[in-house]
Amino acid sequence: MKLLSVIALGFFLFACSSNTEKKEQTGENEPTGKDLPLAIKELKNFEDSLRKTSASGSLEYSQETAVVYAEKCLAITHRFPKSKEAPKFMDKAHIIFASANLHQRSVITADSLILMYPMYKNRAMVLESLAGAYDVFVVPRQKDKVKKYYEMLLKENPDMNVEQRKQIEDRLKYVDLTFDEYVSKSN
Repeated sequence: MKLLSVIALGFFLFACSSNTEKKEQTGENEPTGKDLPLAIKELKNFEDSLRKTSASGSLEYSQETAVVYAEKCLAITHRFPKSKEAPKFMDKAHIIFASANLHQRSVITADSLILMYPMYKNRAMVLESLAGAYDVFVVPRQKDKVKKYYEMLLKENPDMNVEQRKQIEDRLKYVDLTFDEYVSKSN
């Protein structure tokens, strides 16, 4: 009888382990389509709690809270990288980092966004944000990145507003100047 119990236990453990291996191989442990709306709802609840605790009723937060908030957005991107919402939440994280003066984190996130999601509908805004951040906020200033992102913006957007195109082209002419030097020169 003991031998029969040991054999049965062995078969049971084998069956459980092979079922786990099957799930790992087929990706059954991956988030389902039902998980994405839940993750978005949890983020909305977090945003609502930030609004409720703020004096003005808008989204106000400390730098520490900004990191938590941005990481929650990035978690959605990481869990659902192929969803149409993934680049939107990565963009949101980049904006949150920038608004909290965490410019290094912001540009790292935005750099990743344009690499991972080349067809993102707000790509032009992200490129412009990157160029501006590398021009003004990232220390030390990285003029090669300023030039790179402004050139990408111009190349990828041939129908850009004429005035905006001219401003970017003028900035590129004087990319060796810091932003403050450029502004002083322009006035």
